[in-house]
Parts: sequence; C-alpha cells; structure tokens
Amino acid sequence: RDQLPHELVDSYDNFQEQVDKYLKPVKARKALEEEERRVEEEEERKYAERTIEDLTKLCMKVSAPIELVRKAVKMAGFTNHMGRPRPINLLMALEDSDIIKWYAGAGRRWLDFFCCCCNFKMVKIVVTYHLRFSCLLTLAEKHESTKREAIRHYSKDLKVFDINGTEEVHFPTEREIKMMGDNNLSDPKPVDGALTIALIRLASDEPAYRCVTHFCDRTDAIVYRIRLLQSHLNVNPLDEKKWVSGMGAIHESLNWKCLPLCADHISDLYMGKLTLQDFDCTAFVDVD
Repeated sequence: RDQLPHELVDSYDNFQEQVDKYLKPVKARKALEEEERRVEEEEERKYAERTIEDLTKLCMKVSAPIELVRKAVKMAGFTNHMGRPRPINLLMALEDSDIIKWYAGAGRRWLDFFCCCCNFKMVKIVVTYHLRFSCLLTLAEKHESTKREAIRHYSKDLKVFDINGTEEVHFPTEREIKMMGDNNLSDPKPVDGALTIALIRLASDEPAYRCVTHFCDRTDAIVYRIRLLQSHLNVNPLDEKKWVSGMGAIHESLNWKCLPLCADHISDLYMGKLTLQDFDCTAFVDVD
C-alpha cells in the first residue's frame, strides 16, 4: 500500500467508503446515531448550564403593600369599619363629573403606581370594587336616590355627559381594569395628593380671576377652596398610628386656601395630570 501512488490509495479509500455506505448500511447508521447522540448530549449540557444560571441569578420581586392600601382606603372614607364601600360626604358639594373625576384620578394613579407588582390583582380589586361603588354611593347620596338608581343612571362604568351631550367615561371600566397586565416599573405621579385633598367650588359674585396654573392665560377661572383630609379628620400626619405609614400629606397651611382654576385645569388636577406644584401659589385669592 505504501508503494502505491497516493492518488490510487485515496481513490480506493473513497470507493471503500461508498461501498460501506450503500452495501453495509448498519455501520453508517451507527455512525449517524453516534453523531445524533453527541449533539443531544451537547444540548442537554447547555440547557443545564442555563438552568443553573437562571436559578442563581438575583431576581427582584415587588409586592404592593395591600394592608397599607386598605388602611388608606378606609382613612380616606372609601370604606366603613367593615371594609364595605361607603359615600364620602365631603365630595357631595362637587359637580357629578368632578366627583367621578376625583375617584378616577385616585384609581388610575393607583393602577399606574402598582402595575409592576406581583399582587397587582389585589390592587385592581380595590379600584374596581371599593372605589367604584363608593363613587356610586356618593352620587346616590347627593341626589337622594338609591344605589340601584345610581347604577341605572350612570351605569357601572360611571358614564356622564358634557354640556354638548357627548358621553364621557373617566373612571376605568371593569373590562379595562380586568385586561390590565403586569407592566414595567415606571415613575407615575403619586396618588397621595388625590386622596388628601378635595376642591370645593365656591359660588361667588367676585370678578373673574386668572387661572393660577403656570403658563395659562385664561381669565374665566372658577374659584375653588382647598379642603385637606387631615384637617377634615382632625388627624396629625406625623402620628403613625392614625396616619398611613409612607403616605404623604399636603402642608396644613394650604387648608381653606382658595385658588382660581379654568375648566381644563381643574379636570386635569382631578385626573392626576397636574399637582399643586403646577400652580402659582402667589396667585391664590382670599375669599371670605
């Protein structure tokens, strides 16, 4: 074999491989099975490495403080001592649409704030049940009707009509809340301001004021009086036993202050698109 030309030896080897392949398929099949087994073992090894890496990797799990949320709901007056929805008498001086917007602002900001939590379902129950039916009971109490009549008039989606007769839905619908899923951690506006403040519209013969919102030039503003939750409840926010731990509070000096706001910006304030930081506090007015 060593004395033969290399070309002849190579040709013979190729010929022998073809013979083994087609005339002796058992040997070829074993080689193929061996290759498949090698590939499968390699895949299993890589999968095991990925599994170990996933198990040892540090993951963060965020949970909403449900007990504190329920305490805030109770303190703000959404529920009674038994945890059932109840009306909020302080809001009955507002227009129907403003009442719904006040509830919608609190509900939407809670949904945005806790959307990344693993127990987001519990927060959705608080919004879709406690806040929704507290709003319906407040509207029913204002118009001296029953809850059933309020649901028949506003529906469970709390629909209202503007001055042009156009239907508006501010509070998130039951279907909308149900379809909400887990989202990434965001930086939403805090919900504390929605719970700890109420704006009462004043009936006044005073001349029209300019809206106190920064960069707003409208002069057809309506005067509202600020009512703070801690003053209404006579609770000191520094008292951790009576106040909700971690829940912010607006400074007491703003209680009973009056501020002119145009129709657009009072709606934005209720819906959580604006905060008191967006207002010119030097433009507050004194109304007896």
